[in-house]
Order: sequence, then C-alpha cells, then structure tokens
Amino acid sequence: MTPVGTPYLSVVATARNDNHGGDLLGRMQTFVNSWIGQCQKHGLASELILVDWNPPQDKPPLIDALQWPPSTAPCTVRFIQVPPEIHRRYQHADAMPLYQMIAKNVGIRRSRGRFVLATNIDILFSDELVRFLAEGRLEPGHLYRIDRHDVMSEVPVHGSVEEQLTYCENHLIRVNTREGTFNLTPDGRRALSDPDIAGRDSGISFGPGWFATEHDPLRGTFRWMSNDAEVSITSRPSSSSALILDLEPGPSAGTEPVQVQALDIDGRLLGELTLRTRAEVELDLSLGDDIIRDFRLRILGQDLPVPYDPRVLNLRAFRCDWAPAVRAAGGSRLRYKSAGIAYRIFSFWAAVVLSIRRVAAEKSGAPLVNRRLAQMFVRAGGVRGLLTGGPRHSDPSAFVAASELPPVLLHTNACGDFTMMAREHWFDIRGYAEFDMYSFNVDSALCYAAHHGGAPEQVLRDPMRIYHIEHGTGSGWTPQGQAQLFERLRANGIPWLEFRELAVWATQMRRSNAPMIFNPENWGLAGLALNEMSLPAGTSRQ
Repeated sequence: MTPVGTPYLSVVATARNDNHGGDLLGRMQTFVNSWIGQCQKHGLASELILVDWNPPQDKPPLIDALQWPPSTAPCTVRFIQVPPEIHRRYQHADAMPLYQMIAKNVGIRRSRGRFVLATNIDILFSDELVRFLAEGRLEPGHLYRIDRHDVMSEVPVHGSVEEQLTYCENHLIRVNTREGTFNLTPDGRRALSDPDIAGRDSGISFGPGWFATEHDPLRGTFRWMSNDAEVSITSRPSSSSALILDLEPGPSAGTEPVQVQALDIDGRLLGELTLRTRAEVELDLSLGDDIIRDFRLRILGQDLPVPYDPRVLNLRAFRCDWAPAVRAAGGSRLRYKSAGIAYRIFSFWAAVVLSIRRVAAEKSGAPLVNRRLAQMFVRAGGVRGLLTGGPRHSDPSAFVAASELPPVLLHTNACGDFTMMAREHWFDIRGYAEFDMYSFNVDSALCYAAHHGGAPEQVLRDPMRIYHIEHGTGSGWTPQGQAQLFERLRANGIPWLEFRELAVWATQMRRSNAPMIFNPENWGLAGLALNEMSLPAGTSRQ
C-alpha cells in the first residue's frame, strides 16, 4: 500500500551554480518554472529533487539563486546538498566538478515517489506528456523513454507554460530518436542529409523508422529502415504521382525474400510485393482525384540478428525519386519497375557477394571447404583484392558467426534527459553505475540493465515530447560539439565509457537475460547524512 502523501512521481536532476553550459541559472529557472507550472496546470502530484553537487563556496546555493512562485502545490521541491569534501574523494575531482550520475543516484536513493524520472535542468515537457503522467497511466514493469527535441536557447524564462511550449514548437533544431539524431526543418520534419537517397528539392522527407544515411564506396548512399518506415510528401512534380524506390533485402532477411507493404496513414493497404534481390519498384500515390501525402513501408522479413549491429536490417533503400506513373488496370499501386541490363547484372553480382559473405559467417551448414574459400574472398577484399593481393582483413569481425547475438536495440539516444521507471526498479539495479569517469554512456548502461532486469523499454510516442534547451558547444554532447567535448576530456585526463565496451556489456546482458549490477548496497551515498532543504508546496522562499 502506498503511504498517504506519497507523490506519484519524483523528478530528479542535478547541477551546481557554476554557469556550466552558459546561462545555467537561466536554463534552470526555465526548467523549474515550467515543471511547477505544468504540475499546477494538470494537477500532477510530484516532488522535484535537485541535487546541489559540490556547490561553489563563493556563490549562493541553488535554492537561493533561483526564484520561486508564491505556491508550488501540488509539487514539492527538495534540495539535497553534496558538500565539496565528499566531492574531493573522487580521483578526477579537480578536473570534473560534478559527478552527474552519482549525484542523480543521491536524489533517486532519497526519492519518495511511486515512479522516478531522472532528467536534467534544461528540459521542458510537452502538455501531452504531463497530461499522460497526471492521468496516472504509468505501470511498473516498464522503462519509459522518449524522443528529445532540441530547441534554440531563447525560451522565455518567465513566460507562461503556453508561451514556453509555443516557442519550443517553433524553434526546433534537431530530434534525438532511437534511429539516430536528425536535423529538423522549420516545420518540424526531419531534414535530408547531404547526400541522401532523395534530392533536397524533391519534396520527400523520411520520418520515424528510417536510420541515418550511410555511404559505401561501391554502392553509394543508402538508408536502412526498420520494419515500419514513414515517408512524407510536402510537394511533388505536377506531372508525377508515383515514386521509384531502389530497394535491396538486408542480412536480417537471411536467404528468404522480404515482403514489402505500402500503407496510408489510416493503415489501408496500397500495395505489396515480394523482394528477392535488389530491384527498383514503383509506388503509385494517386487515389482517385487525391494524392497520398504520407505513407509507411512495412517490411515483413526474417528479423535475424546481425553480428555487432543491434538493428534489424531487413531492407535498405538506395534511391527515392519521382517518376511518371504507369498504372496497370486494376493492379497494385506497388509493383516492380523494369530495369536495364546493366542494373540487372549489378544486382545479380551484389546478391552473389552477399551470399559469399553469409557462407563466410556461418559456423555450420556450408561445407568446410566452401566456408574457407568464402572467408578467403572476404579477407582479400573481393575480386579486386584477390587479383591485386590486398587488402586483407586480419580482424575476425570481417566474418563473424551469424549466430552471434548483438545488443538489443534500445532507445539510448539522449537517455540521460529522460529515464523513468517505478522506484523499486531503480533500487533493484542500484541506480547508475558510480564510475569515477565522465557520464558519457553510463546512462545507456543503466537502460540495458533495466531492460534486462525486469523493466523492458517502452517508448512514449509523439506528440509526447521533451524539449532540450540548447547549451554552449562542448559543454555537453551535441553533434557539433562532440569533438570539442572529447578533446577537453582527453586534455584533462578524464576517462569515459567507450561504446565498444558498453556493447560488450549489453550483449552479455542479452545472453544471460539479466542485468549487470555495478554498485554496492550503499549506492547513492546512502550511508552519509547530507544536508537537505525543502520548499514547502504552499509557501515561497524569497
């Protein structure tokens, strides 16, 4: 039974009054104003726990540096202070003034809510998300994740919740999804990369379900897609109502054909076909006098695991472009388009090479002599390598066993800004790993531990969103600031968790279907008496 007065949700974040990332107090003031305003608007009983880690001695503590409304009800605000003498126990204390994950553990360990959300001090929450939380629809047994939308930094600090959210909706920069990080157009669509499988002036954009572009020296630019990949049409040539898609089955399909379906936004089947090798297909978007604007491609394949890649790679696209429609009477709107002889030869050879690579990766099935010949082909780098004597691959990952399990594909992109589950799940896995290092990838390790420890991932979908206020380049991870961030860490001798090591752990957790527990029982500085100050819900601190 839940004790009377227990908040439904504890929201935990950490900071220190040091202007980290530029205008820290401004971004933090926006965060607390927005969260308290959202709780009041939607009647969400929550507690906001802010961990003031290693507070600078020449500046006021955060509770005094921020401004508070006359009443915060139904939200209570708690500040927990971790003093400098505790911070100095850590090896990199001089170079790293805040240990983010350990600080969050301090708040999580002392939380009182039925559910706990770990987030950061520059995040705003959409109305749809807070309404969902206020309706009490969270369930134990889930790790809740969400896409993060990055917005420009001039969010009105003291504006109303409506004004702040309107600014966010109209000043989008990028979105961080399970499939990757994508720049956004002014109307909120994912921008095409340069190059991409569609032209910038094509009026075609790729939504959820599409991974970022990749490049191959022989095959050029392509995109892998998940088993539901959305396409939006913003404009089209007046003479065309059909799209040409250059598609190829991927390694997750094995040796079986891939079934491709096209569905409109209402789920109506527009057409389907079976793809056995690389081919061009045509999708007619005319529907009577109307032109379909948005549709999705559903891929029904084998979903076989791919060594060292958590994605399901059933199908990829090399091109998506407009073409005149040539509709067969009464036929499907999705059908094969004839290809020239050169294209057929290339597709045949691509299929042969893929088959050789599959044989090279098998531990059993193919005769040993065939397997060794295939591995020699892969090591040499194909026909050209055999003729010229190189290059040769000494890395055994060039032909790993197809039965090797990769990590589960979780939505760990920007997971430090929104990780939510029942309080007991946080305690089961003992919070974030308390490594003496920068926080990069430590939040992802927790997601894998939670997923394999009884709280499988559930991603909350749009229009539920979080908005992240852009900070200074290099102060935290951004696509533009990544190099600067890691250079600063290297210069200061600060280690971080490499992705390849995270992948090894995640794979081990998948094999054993159990979490890795990194912390002792006193995680979150449980054995220490820390100074705590509260801001009662019905009063203000001036």
